[in-house]
Amino acid sequence: MQSPDVIKAEILKDYKLLITFSNKEKKIFDMISYLKYPVFKPLRSEEELKKFSIVDGTIEWKCGADLSNDTFYIKGVSFQESLLEM
Repeated sequence: MQSPDVIKAEILKDYKLLITFSNKEKKIFDMISYLKYPVFKPLRSEEELKKFSIVDGTIEWKCGADLSNDTFYIKGVSFQESLLEM
């Protein structure tokens, strides 16, 4: 089964993203474990983290970094308002 496409994303604190998928689910995705890899190092800067586009159902950053919509969907945590306070 293919994961739904990303249709919206917003940056939260502590390198977390709130992602809305085409099936209307919302998930929190934590980028912190990816920032150790060279392609993601520019995203340590909050300004660079904000420079993204949604392309072909996933998130692509201006620096060239991206992850599949499967990664965002499978590793994301179901959205709950209380998670925003973490």
